[in-house]
This record gives sequence, structure tokens and C-alpha cells, in this order.
Amino acid sequence: MEATKASPMIGGLKWLLDIIWYLLWAVLIVSAVTVLLATVLFGAQLFGWLPSGVAASLTGAVDRVIMLPLVVGEIVTLLVIVHRLRLIVRTLISGDPFVPENAGHLRVIAIAVGVYQIVRYAAQGLVAISLAVFNFRIGGVELTHFDLNLGPWFAVAALLVLSEVLREGARMRQEQKLTI
Repeated sequence: MEATKASPMIGGLKWLLDIIWYLLWAVLIVSAVTVLLATVLFGAQLFGWLPSGVAASLTGAVDRVIMLPLVVGEIVTLLVIVHRLRLIVRTLISGDPFVPENAGHLRVIAIAVGVYQIVRYAAQGLVAISLAVFNFRIGGVELTHFDLNLGPWFAVAALLVLSEVLREGARMRQEQKLTI
């Protein structure tokens, strides 16, 4: 089979995904170091190892730092999605996108989006518990209702369907190669 020339849109998409990939890694490193430093500082504050002036200045930052692990989780999820998209785009550029591996990539992307949504719901629950039980606001957030966005769940369903279509198309293509 002769490889076709990739369209300019695919080249631009590859370029954009590469930039996003490296930016996400940079943001992940900064966020992870921030989480690590914040954990060390709050541990030192908990055990009374910090001077009182420093400890008092850190109390205002607690509500911002408490959400950092969720930000790191979001970045990791985005890294998984961008990595799989880069792999799919690589097959597009090579001229053979109908490979069984792309169905798996779409399936992983769908699962990552679903896990991200579940983590988001868990974060909303933590904010609600902190408001209701402990009367502690995280990041000045007012939670008045549960936010169920169906758009990402439809995207998950569409990605799962497309992955099965791609898997079946790759299987049929393989069968066609075996016929005389």
C-alpha cells in the first residue's frame, strides 16, 4: 500500500500536540514540586518547626494548596490523552491509520475522560463536605448544587463507539488482505 502525503492540517495538529505535550510536562513538574514543598511546609507547621510569623502567613494559602493534588491528577490525565492522540496522529502521518492499536488508543482516551470526570465529582464532594461539616471553604468555592455535565459522558460514549468501529474496520481490512 502506498503511503499518502499527510494533509497540512495533520501536520499542524502534530505540531500543536507536541507543544501541548511539552507544556504539560513543564506544568506537571512545577505542580509536583509545589505539592512537595507545600507538604513539607505544612508538615513543618504541624510539628511547630516554623516561626510563628511564617506559620501565620501560610494559613491564607491552605485553601489554594489543598487543590494542588487534584491539579496534578488533571495534568496526568491530560498527558495520557495527548500521548494517545500523538500516537494516533503518527499513524495518520505514516498513511495507515486503520490499525488495531488506534482502537485501543481511543478506548484509553475514553477511559481517561471518564476517570477525570469521576475525580472531578469526588473533588466536588470533598468541597461539599468541607463546607457542610467543617465550615471550611476551599478556594472560596460556594457549592450550591451538584454539577453533572453530560457532555463529557457523551464524548466517552462516542469515543468507545468509534474505537469499536475502528477495531472492526481493522479486523475486516486484515481479513480482506488474506483473501485472494
